[in-house]
Amino acid sequence: MAALPFLAAVFAVRAALGALFQAPGAAAAVLVPEFGLDWTRFGTLVGLFWFPGLVLAFPLGLAARRLGDRAGVLLGLALLVAGALGAAAGGSVPALFAGRLLMGVGTVLVILLLTKMVQDRFHGPDLFPAMAVYVLGWPIGIAATQALLPGVALALGWQAPFLVAAAAGGLAFLALALAARPVPRAPAPPPGAGRLTGREVRLMCLAGACWAAVNGTYMVLVTFAPVLLAERGLGVAEAGFATSLMSWVNVVAVPAGAMLARRAGTTVPMALACIGAAAALAAALPFAHTGLAAPILALHGLLYALPITVFSALPAIAVPPERRALGLGVYFVWFYAGCTGFPPLAGWLADRSGGASAPVLFAAALLVVALALFLLFRRGVAR
Repeated sequence: MAALPFLAAVFAVRAALGALFQAPGAAAAVLVPEFGLDWTRFGTLVGLFWFPGLVLAFPLGLAARRLGDRAGVLLGLALLVAGALGAAAGGSVPALFAGRLLMGVGTVLVILLLTKMVQDRFHGPDLFPAMAVYVLGWPIGIAATQALLPGVALALGWQAPFLVAAAAGGLAFLALALAARPVPRAPAPPPGAGRLTGREVRLMCLAGACWAAVNGTYMVLVTFAPVLLAERGLGVAEAGFATSLMSWVNVVAVPAGAMLARRAGTTVPMALACIGAAAALAAALPFAHTGLAAPILALHGLLYALPITVFSALPAIAVPPERRALGLGVYFVWFYAGCTGFPPLAGWLADRSGGASAPVLFAAALLVVALALFLLFRRGVAR
C-alpha cells in the first residue's frame, strides 16, 4: 500500500509532462498564424522539448547518484513550469523557442530520473504494472490537452494551453514532493563495477532507439493527425477530439497489456500482432473517409498501447540496478535524438508534400522500425 501514493505522484508527473509537451499542438490553430510559422518551424518548436536531452542525458546518467533522484525530478518540474510560463509571457518566436528549450532541460531531468525511481522500486512481474502507471500518465495528459485546450486557445489565445500545462506541472511538483520522501544516497559502486559492458551498451542503444521510434509515432500523430483531419474538412475541435481518442483508450489498453505481459511467452507475440496492426491503421488514416477517422484512431491507440509496457521495461532487462543510471544515460541519448528529430522531419515532409498525409505515413513507418529494433533487442538478450 505504501507504493500507491508514490505511483499516484508518478502518474501526476507524467500527465503534466504530456500536457506541457502538447501545449503547442493544442495552440496550433492560433499559434501558427499568429507568428507566421511554416510546418517545419512548428515541428522544430515541438521537437525542442527533447533537444537538450541530446547533450544532457549521458552526463546526467553519470551524475545521477550525486544529484539524487527525487531532487532531480523536482528540479526538472520547476524548470518545465518556468519554461512554459516564459514561452507564454514572451510573445515572440525567440521567446517561444527559449521557453521550449528550458522546458527541454527540465524534461530530461524528469524522464531519466523518474524512470530510474520506478525501475529501482519495482522488480520482476511487479515491474509491468508499475510501468503501466508510469506510461499511462503521458498519453492521458496529452489526450486531455488535445481534447480540451484547442477550443480554449481559440477563445482565450494561444497562451492558454501553456498556462494550463504550467499549472499541471506545479500540482505534480507538490504531489511528488509529498509522496516521495528523501532517501539516503546509494553507496558508490566498487571500482570497475559501475562501467557498462559492451553488450550492455549495445542493448541500451537498441532499447533507446526502439523507444524513440515508438514515441516518435505517437508524437507525430498527435501533432499532425488533427491537421490532416482539418485539411479534410473536420472542424478544429472535432479533429482534436478524434485524435484524443487515440490517447483515451490507453486507460484500458495499458493496464490490460501490463497484465498480459506478466504471463510468460506473451510479450513477443503481443508486440508483433499489435504493433503491426497499429502501423497498418495509421497508414490507412490519410485514405479513409473522415467519418472513420475517430474509430481508426481509437483502434490504433488501443493496439499501440497494449504492448507499450513491454517496450518501456527494456532498460530494466538490459542493465542491473547498480549501472542503471549510466545505462539510462546511453538509452536516452538515442531516445532524445529521435524525439528531437522526428517532429521537424514530419513538418518538413508536410511542407514538401503540401499536406499532413506524409507525416502520418511517416508515423506508421516509425512503428515498423520500432518493431524491427525490438526483435533485434530480444535476440541480443537471448545470446
